[in-house]
Amino acid sequence: MEDIAILEYKKIDLSDSMLVIAFPTVGLISSIAGRFIIDSLKLNEIGSIVSKHFMPATVIHNSNPSPPVRIYAGKKVCGPDNSCEQLAVIISEFMPPLDIIKPLVDKIFDWSEEKNCKVIMALEGTHVMGEKNKKNLQVYGVGSTPLMKHVLKKYNIKQTQEGMITGVTGVLLYSGALMNRDVICLLSEAHALYPDSRAAGNLLEKLDILLPGIKIDPAPLYEAAEGIEKDIRQFMKQSKPTAPALPPIPSSMYG
Repeated sequence: MEDIAILEYKKIDLSDSMLVIAFPTVGLISSIAGRFIIDSLKLNEIGSIVSKHFMPATVIHNSNPSPPVRIYAGKKVCGPDNSCEQLAVIISEFMPPLDIIKPLVDKIFDWSEEKNCKVIMALEGTHVMGEKNKKNLQVYGVGSTPLMKHVLKKYNIKQTQEGMITGVTGVLLYSGALMNRDVICLLSEAHALYPDSRAAGNLLEKLDILLPGIKIDPAPLYEAAEGIEKDIRQFMKQSKPTAPALPPIPSSMYG
């Protein structure tokens, strides 16, 4: 873990906070949803995670350059049953190399314990199974502890019974179960061929139910979805002859 560092731009007490984790997978919906949460709730950038193993790139948002993995936070009553007083988000636009995922998750757990974060919420995409139109995509949940399973049941979120979740979210869940740390994952079915804004909107609808203390209205995301997907398809079509192949992104499965 010495190759991974968490830099805090300002020291903030995150006691009794909910920490949202948003690394991209299927349909990029975790990154889309994470960015929507940050912007709509006006969370402040408070730090970043850096490593020599991460993609050598900068993310520019509102004219400000930032590292690929960033940490945002703000005072928001949130969490299941309004049990948290603050909200923090770790977000990235790229998936870390496979051999660094476990050390990265260990670092996040250590930092979240040091900051006294109460609950970890992972946002995840999963491949659409079978023939479904965009209006019938489902959102599922997985909890690492009996308490988190109870929360999913209370809010009528169907729990995944069988399957596999890979990448950062998969390691977060099994590590949370082993350490008896409260981790909850929301998985939204998504189309893998393009950024799926509608699937991200479905995820945000469930998140809004789970977090009654804050209002997350995905309507703007739905309104822009068709235009976003049209632009992305056109861009992919234009760039296909010359764009280098991207490395595969680990996918998720549900039962």
